[in-house]
Amino acid sequence: MRYVSLTVIFLCLVSIANAEVISLWNFNDATAGTSGGEQEFLVDYGTGTMASNFEEANIQNSGGSTVNGFPGDPAGLALLLKDRDNNGHNLTWMVDTTGFSAISISFATRRTGTGFNSNQFFYSIDSGLSWFGYGSPYEPATDFGLQSFDLGKIDALNNNPWAGFRIVFDGATSYSGNNRIDNLVVSGTPISYTDPTTVPEPATAVLVGFGLLGVLVIRRKQRSCKIDRYHR
Repeated sequence: MRYVSLTVIFLCLVSIANAEVISLWNFNDATAGTSGGEQEFLVDYGTGTMASNFEEANIQNSGGSTVNGFPGDPAGLALLLKDRDNNGHNLTWMVDTTGFSAISISFATRRTGTGFNSNQFFYSIDSGLSWFGYGSPYEPATDFGLQSFDLGKIDALNNNPWAGFRIVFDGATSYSGNNRIDNLVVSGTPISYTDPTTVPEPATAVLVGFGLLGVLVIRRKQRSCKIDRYHR
């Protein structure tokens, strides 16, 4: 049954190859030391809008990371949100997912020791008129790490021009306590890839070809071994 396992691996690679970035914020647009979000919230790839109800003075930037970064992007800056007075406040972004399914969100994040340690992720399917919590609150580490949310089972987010996402921050215990977010990516699978009548792109065809070749080679080896044992 080894060839079955290899087939599964190749199919997984095909799935990964089909995922595309819909929108990306690397937060490198701001001038270091500025605050308020006007420059920090500019989308860097694709389309989308971002906003926050943090006090403007507490929307800042600091040293960034390459974790989850787009190839070639420098670490640059990261979005910094601070102050215990903003417990219960949020960061919100809206993205048109038309033409995509299997939506996922990922970003690099970290916090200081007195930063927000209980952060709840939400999604919206109607431009923010209603919000739905997803999973349990997460607690960032004190060094940059990857945080991701696989929303592939939320069909209402697929092909949706009114999709929205939000993080509500809580648990900060000091004025200086803060969290950083960097390289925030909204990704999905182009819906055309799920159409069985669609001709696969070259990269997908190559991966599938390698998968089938691997299965044929293993089956041929197994058949050869059986013939050898028969002649013995």
